[in-house]
Amino acid sequence: MLAAVATVVLVSFPPALAQQTRPPENTPPATKPEWTDLSVQPAETPPVSSVSSFPEIKISNYISCSIGDLQHAVPELSHLKPDTDQSQLTPLLDKIGAKIIDIADKTPNLISHEEVLTVQARVKARQDFSFLVLQHASSQGRVFDEYRVDVKTGEKFQTEMLEKGRVADSSPDRTSLAELATASQSMAQSGAGPSSQGFVNNWLAFHPSNRKQSDFRYLGEEKMDGHRMLVVAFAQKHGHVPLPSMVEVDGKTYQIFMQGIAWVDPTDFKILRLREDILAPPPGVPLLRQLSSDVQFMQATIAELPSSLWLPREVVITSHLSGNVLRETHTYSNYRLFRTRSKLVLK
Repeated sequence: MLAAVATVVLVSFPPALAQQTRPPENTPPATKPEWTDLSVQPAETPPVSSVSSFPEIKISNYISCSIGDLQHAVPELSHLKPDTDQSQLTPLLDKIGAKIIDIADKTPNLISHEEVLTVQARVKARQDFSFLVLQHASSQGRVFDEYRVDVKTGEKFQTEMLEKGRVADSSPDRTSLAELATASQSMAQSGAGPSSQGFVNNWLAFHPSNRKQSDFRYLGEEKMDGHRMLVVAFAQKHGHVPLPSMVEVDGKTYQIFMQGIAWVDPTDFKILRLREDILAPPPGVPLLRQLSSDVQFMQATIAELPSSLWLPREVVITSHLSGNVLRETHTYSNYRLFRTRSKLVLK
């Protein structure tokens, strides 16, 4: 059985809102970027206010809340045609899972151009990266890892999934790497790289090997760009996620759990759009009002491959902590196969 694994989702706050840590240096070689562009550093932001005296913010649970509350929390569902019949949920999840297995099996090592636009307090900053998605086999299945090379500086950034996978794979009490998929969402900042990383395989939350980590709810139908979509909600279950997401504030790390909405094409059961949000602010960080990712996928054709791939087109990350709102938009283009070159030098 193919046990595909999602990469890490890295989301952090600006320098004044989070500790910075540098990633390991064992990133793979990358081809020299074919383009250059202006790189602007984000502006300084005021320090985080003390949150100990503020009441906790309540966030609707997408599995149990009313449709009205859900539409208020997720405005994109304003035209939802609700359906309370849950008898079709399991067959629908089975079809989505089968499609995800097929997509994961066909996804090779890839490289693309990634433009990251950050907006905070009306200050905009842009960075360009050579974005790599690399896979490697493990005893438990297929692992996808995400890397970036800054076009201007050549600095490298990577998700932490690779190292965590190695630790888990070598542990005597080894956890299935398939189970690390949607759980390994360490939210720590990596140097001067983007504040969010690791969403290229967010849809693996619906992989059959990962479904036990979440509860699911069939919501009904909704039109998106004029096309009929099936809408499914999910929420991670406490105690079932091996490595919960982490958020770092004022040098302290907190566990968080995620929930989300998927818009699914009823003709081939591909996920066209996937939004993820926190289930609740972690204890100690009550003013974390929002931490969400909104991924829109596209069909990408690569000349050397016999069939098209299903890959992110745009990802929007929004964080709202203690009155500070950060919006980061990742746009992808020019997907192509990634190949490495090496030569043997004899002396």
